[in-house]
Amino acid sequence: MKYSGFLLSSAAAAMITILAQAPVWAADTIRVSYETTDTHLKARTVAIFKKELESTSGGKLSVETYPGASLIPSKQEVSAAIRGQVEAIVPFISYYESITPKAKLLTTPLVFRGYEHLMKAMEGEVGASIFADLEAKGLKPLGFWYETPTVVFTSKTKVETLDDIKGLKIRTYPSATLESMLGALGANPTVIPGNEVYMALQNGVVDGAVTTPSFAVSMKLDEVLKYITDIKLVFGGYIFAMNKSFYDGLSSDMQTKINDAAKVATVWNQKEIYGEIDVSLEKAAKNGVSVLPASEKEIARWQAAMKSVHDGADPAVKKLMQMAASID
Repeated sequence: MKYSGFLLSSAAAAMITILAQAPVWAADTIRVSYETTDTHLKARTVAIFKKELESTSGGKLSVETYPGASLIPSKQEVSAAIRGQVEAIVPFISYYESITPKAKLLTTPLVFRGYEHLMKAMEGEVGASIFADLEAKGLKPLGFWYETPTVVFTSKTKVETLDDIKGLKIRTYPSATLESMLGALGANPTVIPGNEVYMALQNGVVDGAVTTPSFAVSMKLDEVLKYITDIKLVFGGYIFAMNKSFYDGLSSDMQTKINDAAKVATVWNQKEIYGEIDVSLEKAAKNGVSVLPASEKEIARWQAAMKSVHDGADPAVKKLMQMAASID
């Protein structure tokens, strides 16, 4: 009898553990986690989604925002969303590289000619291919939101030519592709999450950072960075995604309202991205950040140096690169 009781107690304990680990959905609440401050374009785009959804759902769905990685560390956002520990996330595209190699397309340097080219790609077969991979992993992609171009910032050394970057320790966000890119340029890549970059620069752990003007300004990195090399390496952004089980558990009416609210936010983001570049650079300039222009000849040197990154890309990425190149 004691043995039987032990089995029952063990079974009950196991069930309690399973229930404790399973996601518990609050059907009327969508928590959105992201690493930037509320002043950043990404956070402002989330605010548009929140306002639109809460309005059109008549309050049946509410959105709670968690900026500054206050709910989930940025490195864990994708896995947390897949497990159902948070309903929605907006990580930079590179964080999806861990679950699909196709995401590397959007951190591969010099693939896109500009935002119009990128928008056409993400609204067509290229975007659909990446989104399909994410959905197969347990996420529901709802939109691609744009970020200002990725460039090289430095704190003390002016990088005016390819030779100037050689040997410098440059921070990058988590991305195997950008690590390869920096290596090809002769720099020493150092992966540091966004919310740790300020201290790393202030303490001299790195000499500069691969980041974007809007992110730099929103995180006050322009206080410790003084130069921008004006070579736009990547036109990238963020995939707004939701836990698929949560999304699938909603009524078709609520799913439609979420989709529509995400579209409204995406259209707003597309219109804002152009002005965001100028505003970010103006704010950085007020803190003494100088933009170092690059000639066409110098840009060509950087392109030639980064050719190895294209040559060594995953087959899936090369296929998407070909698709993107065929877009007018």
